[in-house]
Amino acid sequence: MMKKGRRNLVPIVLSIALLLMMFAAMSFQAIAQSGATATPTPSDDSNGGATEPRDYYADPASSTGDAEWTIEERSFTSNYPNGFQFSARVSSSKGDIENATVMWSHAPRNQGRRAATYDESTGLFTSVYDNSEGTPPWVAVNYRWLLTDTAGNTYRSEWFMGEEYYDDPSQWERFESEDIIVFVEEGLPEDTGQQTLDAMAAQRETYRQAWGDVLSYRPRAILFSNRASFDEWRVGQGNPNVIGQTNAAWGGIVQVVSGGGVIDLAWGTVLHEVGHLYQDEFVPAGLPVATWQNEGNATLFELYQMYDYEQRVRDLAASGQLPALLIGSGPSQNSQGPDGRNRLGYDMGYVFYKWFVEVYGLDAHRQLTEMLGPSVGFNAALEQVTGLTTQEIERRWRTWLGASADAPTPIPIPTMRFPPTVTPFIFPTASN
Repeated sequence: MMKKGRRNLVPIVLSIALLLMMFAAMSFQAIAQSGATATPTPSDDSNGGATEPRDYYADPASSTGDAEWTIEERSFTSNYPNGFQFSARVSSSKGDIENATVMWSHAPRNQGRRAATYDESTGLFTSVYDNSEGTPPWVAVNYRWLLTDTAGNTYRSEWFMGEEYYDDPSQWERFESEDIIVFVEEGLPEDTGQQTLDAMAAQRETYRQAWGDVLSYRPRAILFSNRASFDEWRVGQGNPNVIGQTNAAWGGIVQVVSGGGVIDLAWGTVLHEVGHLYQDEFVPAGLPVATWQNEGNATLFELYQMYDYEQRVRDLAASGQLPALLIGSGPSQNSQGPDGRNRLGYDMGYVFYKWFVEVYGLDAHRQLTEMLGPSVGFNAALEQVTGLTTQEIERRWRTWLGASADAPTPIPIPTMRFPPTVTPFIFPTASN
C-alpha cells in the first residue's frame, strides 16, 4: 500500500559490481533426490507466509519430483526508466521446460512476478517487467526462478541477491550506514547524504524501542534534485503535484527536494517516511491511511519541524477551539483547523502521541501498535494499555494541553494492565 509524502508535497563501487557480474555468470545446479519431499516454503503468491522477514531471502531451493535442474547464463538487466529483465538458460533432466517464471522482491514480504518466454535463437528464457506499475530507480532487486517441466516436475531456486534497478550512476552518489542506504541525485547539496545518515543514526534507538526492533531490512532513501527526473519513473502514479512517495513494496522512500531544503529533507521528511515503513512492518492490521493516527504517528519521529506543531495545538486549546480527537471520527490528516490552517490531523495526532509517550513511555507505544488488529481498534487498544476509558484518555490529554479553563493539575498515572518502562524521549521543537 502506498503512502504519499508528508507534504502532498553513486558512484557504484566497481569492484563490488564486478563480483556481482562474475557471480551472475556462474552456472547454478541443484539436484533433487529421487522420492525427496519438497522443502516447505510459502506459496508462490504469498506475502511472506511463515517466513520471518529477517530470514525471508534464506528460503532455500526446493523441488518436487526427481529431476536434475540446471540454471546457467543467469543475468539481470536494468532498462531504467523502462523496467528491467531477467534471462537464464534453464533445463531439466526429465523433460523440456514447460513453464518458467521469475519472482522478484525489492523488500521482504513483497513480491512481483512475470512469466518468461523462450527464445529459440539464444536458448534463453527471458522475463520482462516494463515499469507498468511505476517503480523508482535504486530499489533492490532480489529474485528467484520458478520452473516446471513437461513431466510435471517443479523447481524453485534460492533467492539471487544483490541486483539494483539503476539509473545512470554518474548522476548519483551513494551513502550507506547500518540504518539506511541513501541515493542522492547530482544537484543536491553535497552534505545531503551524510545529513540523512546522521538523522537515521540519531533516531535508531527511538525506532527500536517504539516498535520493539529495527526494520528487518535497510530502507532506501532515493532523493531527487529536480522534478523532471523525479517524474521519469512515475508511470501511472496519479497526482502530478506529489513530490514524495513511500511504498513498503519498494522498501524505501522517494523524494524530490522542496522548499524546506536539506535539513527538512533529512531530519524531517526521511525520518517521517521511514516511520511509515515501520508501521507497515510492525502493525499487523496497519494504521488507518490518511488519518491522524497514521500521520501523527510518523510525525512523532521527526527531529526537525517546519513550525512548532505543539504550540499550534496549544493555541487552539487556549482559545477553546480544540476539536475532539478520540471522540467521533477525529480530524483527517490535512483537514483545516478553526485557525484556518491545514494539517490539523498531522499536528493533533503528533501532539497526542507526544503526550502518550511522555506519560507512558515508548514501550507503551509498542504495546499499543502490537494490539491493533481486525478485532481491536485504536481506541480499544488505548484503553487496554492505559486502563482508562476513551473519554478519560481524551480528558487527560486535553487537560495536559490546557484546554480546560482551570490550570492543569497533575493527575496520578494509573496502574497499567501492561506496564511499560518509561524511557526519556527528547521531543523536537521548531528550532531543532
